[in-house]
Amino acid sequence: MKKLILGLLVASSLFGCASTAIMVKSDAVSAQPIVPISVDGKFGGFGDEGTFKIADQYSGRFSRDASKSSWFGVVGSSEGGMVASVDSKQGQHWKIQCSGEQSSFSLGGISMSDSDPFQCDVTEEGKSVGHYQITPEKSLMGSSKEAGFVTVNGTRVELAAVKKAQGSAFEVGQPLGYSFTIDGKEVAATQTNGSMTLQMLPELTQQQQDAVVVGSIASALSWRPENNDS
Repeated sequence: MKKLILGLLVASSLFGCASTAIMVKSDAVSAQPIVPISVDGKFGGFGDEGTFKIADQYSGRFSRDASKSSWFGVVGSSEGGMVASVDSKQGQHWKIQCSGEQSSFSLGGISMSDSDPFQCDVTEEGKSVGHYQITPEKSLMGSSKEAGFVTVNGTRVELAAVKKAQGSAFEVGQPLGYSFTIDGKEVAATQTNGSMTLQMLPELTQQQQDAVVVGSIASALSWRPENNDS
């Protein structure tokens, strides 16, 4: 973690504030250097495949897809998935395979939807070493919370979508980023609105940092059904 922080002091000072709305995060995480997550590929990284790099410490490729179908405008379904590889400078090589599905019903002004957890298998050299899961929970007011976890080689980190911007009293519909916690304490945050960034507490172990990075890629680059408006 120290190598990552020291190597990014210059990069973070040049990065600036590119996004319109910045996700809410703890003061401790906000005080950490901003690590850019650079994405390249089709349509400037917004297409269905591409590459990514995190401060010369992690890199990889991704391929994703999403589809929708509807029957008579009443019953519909939405699917999303992603396959990604994550390579660390320490020599780790993970493969992430993700999928999820959402069903919906709309008739006479009544609309309902139900989503299966969006899940990813994490493997290394063909062996399962971890898991990612995030589940949306809709309230009676229509808002949706998304929370889950990521595990890599026995290290577990909780995660949740953040839909409230700094200085705002209201939540937006789409995630602005993701918060990562251990024992109830926020230890990292990944901003996805605008330019993607990552901030982590310096005391994270290498294993915890790996789990946060895998969770960040699964969260930030996947096309999940509940967030697919195309």
